[in-house]
Amino acid sequence: MKFFDFHINNRNTYARWVFGFFLLLLIYRWHSSTFLIYAYGAPMKGPEMDYAYWITLCTGLPHFIIQHYWACLFIDVAVVACSIGCFISEKHRHVFCTLLILFFFIQRVTIETFSCSHSKSISCVFVALLPFCFKSDKNFMLVLEAGRYFLIYVMVASAIHKLTNGALTHPYNFSTVLINQHVDLATLNPNHICYRIASKLIQHPAWAAASYIMLFISQIIFIVGFFTKQSDRLLFIFLFAFAVTTYYIMRIYNFDILMLGFTLLYFPARHGTSVKRSAF
Repeated sequence: MKFFDFHINNRNTYARWVFGFFLLLLIYRWHSSTFLIYAYGAPMKGPEMDYAYWITLCTGLPHFIIQHYWACLFIDVAVVACSIGCFISEKHRHVFCTLLILFFFIQRVTIETFSCSHSKSISCVFVALLPFCFKSDKNFMLVLEAGRYFLIYVMVASAIHKLTNGALTHPYNFSTVLINQHVDLATLNPNHICYRIASKLIQHPAWAAASYIMLFISQIIFIVGFFTKQSDRLLFIFLFAFAVTTYYIMRIYNFDILMLGFTLLYFPARHGTSVKRSAF
């Protein structure tokens, strides 16, 4: 019996899944007040050490945008409009996606610079969008494959870092991390679901250590993706569990990575035949 038989075998269907999920991420960002119109007029900026941010700031464009409400509104609307265009239009999707990447890059650089809050996982969104900028199936598949391996690299590298920095060997490490991550909720909103889950682990360091080991396993298992695609759909389940648990336990937003995870579900049918692959 197959454990997980779902797959996507059509490029247009794959696009609908990716851009549909991207629109959901935009709704979440709207709800979280991370559109430009909410950051209009912000007086401070923090580009950190990201060269892409520094180079963009040297053009003066982010500063111009943040000081003009109409520019903030234009970029936000352009992101949403191009996303809808990518979801609806198959013929002109490569054009809409190219514009989407441009406007979304400007939006994120401006917002994250002037909010002094940088997201590492946002790079996965751009990698997930990039294949749709190419019209030919050959280039699309080439960039899609690169995105799949990038995802696997990110997950495995994160697992190896947990192993090399000694976090797995210290029994009280994760409970201490949870205390530092939820100190604000402990004071301001102790009934928050994330704090209620974390407090149980804080009170039982052994449970916290076990959950951290499970987190490590959910990442290191992606190493099999370097050698075979037979387990890709199972890896997607691990990725989904990783994104959900890190959000509710550690309040770390990893749903951007999940968008790139759709590369694990794309098994294109060839010569009109259906895809017949085992999940293992």
